[in-house]
Amino acid sequence: MTDKAEAIVVGGGVVGTSVAYHLAEAGMSDVILLERDRLGAGTTWHSAGNLTWKPSRFNDEMVLYAFDLFEQLSESTGIDLGWHRTGRLFLARTSDWMSVFEGFAATAEARGFAGRLLSPAEAAREHPLLDPAALTGAWLNPLSGRLSPASLTEAYARAARARGAVIREGCSVQRIETRNGHVSAVVTPEDRIESERVIVCAGLWSRPLLADLGVSLAQWGNEHFYAIADLPQPLGRDVPSFICPENLVYGREEVGGLLFGCFDEDAKSLDVASLPPSFAFSLLNEDWDKFAPYFEKAAELFPALQEAGMRSFINGPESFTPDGLPLVGPVAAVPGLFVCSGMNSIGVTVSAGCGHAMADLLTGRKPRFSIDSLAPERFGAAAEDEGWLIEMTAATPSRAYVASNR
Repeated sequence: MTDKAEAIVVGGGVVGTSVAYHLAEAGMSDVILLERDRLGAGTTWHSAGNLTWKPSRFNDEMVLYAFDLFEQLSESTGIDLGWHRTGRLFLARTSDWMSVFEGFAATAEARGFAGRLLSPAEAAREHPLLDPAALTGAWLNPLSGRLSPASLTEAYARAARARGAVIREGCSVQRIETRNGHVSAVVTPEDRIESERVIVCAGLWSRPLLADLGVSLAQWGNEHFYAIADLPQPLGRDVPSFICPENLVYGREEVGGLLFGCFDEDAKSLDVASLPPSFAFSLLNEDWDKFAPYFEKAAELFPALQEAGMRSFINGPESFTPDGLPLVGPVAAVPGLFVCSGMNSIGVTVSAGCGHAMADLLTGRKPRFSIDSLAPERFGAAAEDEGWLIEMTAATPSRAYVASNR
């Protein structure tokens, strides 16, 4: 096995494979990605795969980059990403939220993006299941679509390999070694690989992996779920997806049915240590009691849900941070160590941008995206307090979901 590398990426989800691709694309000739199971394991495979541009605190330019990159990747790798632009309805049930979306529309128009503010009746014509009586209005954002996270991960990996990166599946990282405080090597069950640059993209497993280095990442796991309903009449594939931030619900068409999920209040925390070592393409138990209030809100918007049969309930863990922003960048306390983790359920959305940012950092290029607000150590010593971290991240899904839409 190779015993040296210019850079090692730990984790083969949608973020890790993007980092490996972007490093190789930037000219790094000796990049190794290590994945403990198979590519896409952990949290990537059960993602809903939505991608939407909107004015945001940090990722709007990343999303625009992703739109272009995904089409290029599909063409260059020959992999169908399932990428389909549908647009997204931002649903307002109060005048306050309609004002928010009017601001979005003005920003989009100023940047040359065509969107439309809709009356309740017009919104219902865009989405046949919507009850116009439940709305104040809506904004139809054309810069939105969906794809297959598994296919995107495969495309990143294929493009990385084509540029010389080595990807090893079924290869867990036992520890990261340092010499004089600087990253020096990664140890696996098979070998020890020397490298002075390691990028940890291990999702839920990033925090425990780095604990031995004295690094406390400010992220924690939460249960995160959505359901898919079967409908009396199949929903068309081109029907826009939707989001209703004031009710904390979102959704889209899924093989003729309606996928709908939530960013719930007081989320159920999950310690990664409680998961079995084999947890890779697994799910957590259904929790309809926790989901019920959000189902009721979704059914007010889409009355057909009241009579629909439930095809499936997807409950998969996701890692969240106290402020709802990912942890991306160098770890100052350990030179040579970099992190792309704590994705707050937007890993697919920012995977392209985060990969590009890592390549900029490690090759010394002028940064395309600002990641100043994503510094991994921004919470300081507070990140060492598990009680504080659990309390804060349990509130993150609902708080960050609403804040990101205001």
